[in-house]
Parts: sequence; C-alpha cells; structure tokens
Amino acid sequence: MPYKLSHPEYLTLTGPDGTRYRGGDQEWYHDLWQRRAGCGPTTAAALLSYLAQAHPVLAPMAPGEAHTQAGFLAYMEAVWPYVTHGSRGLDNPENMVLGCRSFAQSRGCYLKGEVLPIARRPQRPSSAQCRAFLAQALGRDCPVAFLNFSNGALKNLDSWHWVPLISMTEGERVLLCTILDEGEERVIDLWLDTTFLGGALVTLWPDPDVGHLHEA
Repeated sequence: MPYKLSHPEYLTLTGPDGTRYRGGDQEWYHDLWQRRAGCGPTTAAALLSYLAQAHPVLAPMAPGEAHTQAGFLAYMEAVWPYVTHGSRGLDNPENMVLGCRSFAQSRGCYLKGEVLPIARRPQRPSSAQCRAFLAQALGRDCPVAFLNFSNGALKNLDSWHWVPLISMTEGERVLLCTILDEGEERVIDLWLDTTFLGGALVTLWPDPDVGHLHEA
C-alpha cells in the first residue's frame, strides 16, 4: 500500500531562471561550513515548510516565499540557528526534534515529535517497525526526516546525511521510499539490510493539545 503526502508540490521550488527543484539543497547556503554541515537544517526547513502549508494551525511557520529558491534559502537561513549541530553536523535526532519545536514556538506554533532510532545490529528495529512508523507519519500528512550514517549498498544516497522522506511504497521484500536531496526527487529501498551504522527516522506534527487550548 502506498503512503504519500497529500500535496507534494508544496516542496517544489522555482529558481530565478525557471529551473524547478524538489526541496532545498544545502549547497545553496553562502557559508562554507553551512554547505558542508547543512543537510540537517535543510531537511528541517523542508519539514517545517510543508507542515506550515498543509496544516492551517501551523501557517505562521510558513516561508514568506515558499515556492521560490531565494525564498526557501532565506527560510533555510532562518531555521539554521535553531537546529543544533556540532563538529560532525547534526548527528543527534533528538536535537532535530528540539530544534524544530523551538523554531515553531518562535512563530507561535507548537509541534510534537517522535524519533525511531535505527541502531547497529542486532538492536535495530525491523522493517515492519520502520514501515509502521512511516505509515503513521505520512498518514498524518507529515513528511519524515531520515538520518543515515552509512549508505550501505545505496548509490543515490550519501552517508552521514539527512534527507526529507515524502512517500513509501511496500513491495515484495522492499520498502521503496521517495526522498528529496540536492534539489532532486529520488527513490531508495530503505537500507536496513545493507547499512552497518544505522541512523533514525524523525516525524513532527501539530500539537493537538495546544489546539484544544486555543479553541477553549
């Protein structure tokens, strides 16, 4: 069964020459360190931008010019200070959640988040657990941040890298997922069987309890 975002076009960006991009690219940052370590903030910007456009309660988080390359780069720069990163970039998935929640709160919005750690063998979750996590997140119309420390056998995914994950299709012995990276849309088979370092899946969604308080 396929699971996908209801409006994937919300993450299509147009450059000044008319070039169309799928999601952002950390290479757009002006600073060298940001270009080297910016996959986490770039992924966070994609998640926050989509959530703001897809969920009206989160509209104040939206980029000013959500569908232009320049507007999205400005959003990436705004997100950068909130998404904690160290000498090896953003290598703690909990910091992805905390950073995104802090950014949301700075704009009067509230998020909940969940992390599915993908540890080294033999403690890592099963394919079925990953499938359930992705199905629940995408079923809420929320993209997923995917962190992998080793790309295993995948040729179209970098190691030590964050990407937004926007759809999942189940097949026989495969879990095909659509990711956005370097301004492109790519399909990968979730890499559990071939990676040896693991990573994490992170999801964020509107905090329903805050919404109920506002209604009251």
